[in-house]
Amino acid sequence: MSARLTYPVGSVLKNVSQVLKRIVDQVPIVISLDQFSIEAFSPDKVSMIVVSIPSTAFEEYNLSGEISIVADRDELARALKRATKRDKVTLEYTEGTRELKVKVFNVRANLEREYSVSLSEVGFERVGEIDIQLEVSASIPSPEFIAVIKDADVVSEEITFMYSSELNGIKVSAHGDVGSYETVLKQFQPLTYLESSVSNVLARYSVEHLKAVAKLLDLADECSISFGSDKPLKISFDVLGGGKVAIWIAPRS
Repeated sequence: MSARLTYPVGSVLKNVSQVLKRIVDQVPIVISLDQFSIEAFSPDKVSMIVVSIPSTAFEEYNLSGEISIVADRDELARALKRATKRDKVTLEYTEGTRELKVKVFNVRANLEREYSVSLSEVGFERVGEIDIQLEVSASIPSPEFIAVIKDADVVSEEITFMYSSELNGIKVSAHGDVGSYETVLKQFQPLTYLESSVSNVLARYSVEHLKAVAKLLDLADECSISFGSDKPLKISFDVLGGGKVAIWIAPRS
C-alpha cells in the first residue's frame, strides 16, 4: 500500500509536531480513506492528543488502502520545523519501507525541502475518543486561555478549575510558595459560551501538562474546554485549513 498527501497549511503540521515532541515518545499515524489522524498518549498516560484532518482538507489525497505507521517524534518535528502557513507539506509512504518522506514546498520562493522520517516496526492500537460525561463546557478565546495557563505557571505546578452556579462562572486558581493566582471566567468575560449540568464542580490539573499543549492553541482563535469533578480536562478546537484537535489531561488527586 502507498500514500501521497499534500496539506496546504504547513504551520498546522509544524505546531502539532512541536507539541507532540513535548508529549509523546513516538507518533502513531493512521491514514484512512476519509481522514489523516494522530492518536497518542504521553508515556505517563496523563495526556492524550487526537488530531484528525479530513481528506477533503488536503489538496492531494492519494491512498491505496488504510495505513498505520509509527513515526520518529524528533525526526518528524525536525522535518516540519521550518514549515509556515504559506508552505505546502507533502507526505509520501510506500509499504515495505521504513521511512516517511516529508516534502515542504514554499510556494512564494518555489523552493522544496525534502526529509526522511524513520518509522518504527512496532505496531499500535488506536486510542479513539474518551467516552465520558463532562459536566461543565465552555468556549474561550485561545489567547485568553493561554494567558491563564501562563499566569498559573508563575506561582504553582497545579491549577484548579471550580464551577459554581452561585458564581455563574469558572474560578481558576493556583497557589504556591511564591504567591497565588486567581481569576473568574464568566459569560462574555471572556467566555463566549458556558453551560453546566450540575451546580458545583471542582477539578485540579498539572500546569506542566497544560503548558505542553499551549503551543497548539495558537492554531485557533477560540477553543472549547470541558471538565468535571475529578475527571479529565478536554481542550478542543478546529484548525485552519480543516481538521480538529482534542487534548485530554487527567486530573490530579
